[in-house]
Amino acid sequence: MPEFPRKVLGLLLILSAVGVASWQALAVSCSSPAAAAEAAREAAAPR
Repeated sequence: MPEFPRKVLGLLLILSAVGVASWQALAVSCSSPAAAAEAAREAAAPR
């Protein structure tokens, strides 16, 4: 794969990951404390 498309694709992947993380943080901050605690508990649970 040529270098330029690879750099563009990598940049898009990084930006999308940052976007998803920011939306998740926004969703947790806007939810009730009980829902936020439940989400944190599910994220920390071993699978």
